[in-house]
Amino acid sequence: MQQEKRTFRRIAVEHSIRILEADGSILPAIAIDVSLTGMQILCDGPTMSRITPHGTQTNAGHGVRIHVRVTLPGIPDNQGRLGLFGRVVAVRQNGEDEYRMGVQFTDFEAGTYNALETYIDSHL
Repeated sequence: MQQEKRTFRRIAVEHSIRILEADGSILPAIAIDVSLTGMQILCDGPTMSRITPHGTQTNAGHGVRIHVRVTLPGIPDNQGRLGLFGRVVAVRQNGEDEYRMGVQFTDFEAGTYNALETYIDSHL
């Protein structure tokens, strides 16, 4: 029997997100699930390649950092804009040009954790 590693429940979502790179460029992607400790991101091959040079071999030991911004629907803008920092812990190919990246959160912009907690609680 496989033991569940997650301590927080994930909720399925489909939100457009922006991945912010250190050089200021922005990459579009989609968050497909989220919890208080991480999210799963769906992106295309070029986006995945820009984020991590390790491709589908990426794991937590590679130390690939990511900064994500998302605006949650149905929440006032000043409370629904989230800034999340994390590390990519896994990448897997999902289709011909689709990749899923598992991200573990490492830090949050001011107010983000509480807004995320409220959002997740309202969808459980």
